[in-house]
Amino acid sequence: MTLTATPQTIATETTLPAGNARLNAIVDDVQAALIEVIRKHRVTDEEYRDATLWLMNAGTQHLEIPLMLDVFLAQAVDDLNHQITEGTDCNVEGPVYVAGAPELDAPCVLPQRADEPGTRLVFSGTVRSCDGTPLVDTLLDVWQANGAGEYSHFNPDVPEYNLRGKLRTDADGRFEFATVIPSEYPIPLGGSTGQLLAAMGRTGIRPGHIHFKLSHPAAQPLTTQIYFEGDPYLHNDVVGAAKDSLVVSPVHGVDDQGRPAATCSFDFFLSPVS
Repeated sequence: MTLTATPQTIATETTLPAGNARLNAIVDDVQAALIEVIRKHRVTDEEYRDATLWLMNAGTQHLEIPLMLDVFLAQAVDDLNHQITEGTDCNVEGPVYVAGAPELDAPCVLPQRADEPGTRLVFSGTVRSCDGTPLVDTLLDVWQANGAGEYSHFNPDVPEYNLRGKLRTDADGRFEFATVIPSEYPIPLGGSTGQLLAAMGRTGIRPGHIHFKLSHPAAQPLTTQIYFEGDPYLHNDVVGAAKDSLVVSPVHGVDDQGRPAATCSFDFFLSPVS
């Protein structure tokens, strides 16, 4: 069969809008990298068909593609776009942030149930500029899972804004709030991402952590997570986000009611506004 260009096809080809040069460069590099993987590992027809079917299935599952991208790529994007030469390391925001958490008055206690799962924890620290100056009235937006790995707004049995709240530093740049130590928890594993992780022999677990968003007019905003020494998944985080610089060492004891309790402290350093 001979294909002949007609005036209509020529006109269509010559009137296409100019492509996005950056998009073209990125897609070309992604294609080249994948072709190199195919050649390096001599991917078979059967493996190619399996991968195609896996992607087709992932596309039919609610939020499965964003989950897969978060697991394998989000931390790399976050590190690249929030490079700092000084100050506290950033960490991914993750998919469970909810705006509108209540602002708390001192003494600050994250909203929680009387029988909230998890060891009672008092978390304290300071927020300073990189030269050590206390950053007064810094806003800390805090959210976390409980000791059963449950987030409010994402687990139907947990009240809204449970373990979510905002607080501000005092005149010395200090903050303190009462909460519970969050446990490790699995990401959703019922879809294609979980299938892939299982086939690779990898865990689908995130270590326990507390999320923070910090903002102050004289500093660059910071989104990060704080982890806990001794967590069995600290160095086996499914999303590869845990960093040694963001690990605290809780001091364990009992509270005034004889219940297991702990304290920990972390000092945040914010980079100046450029």
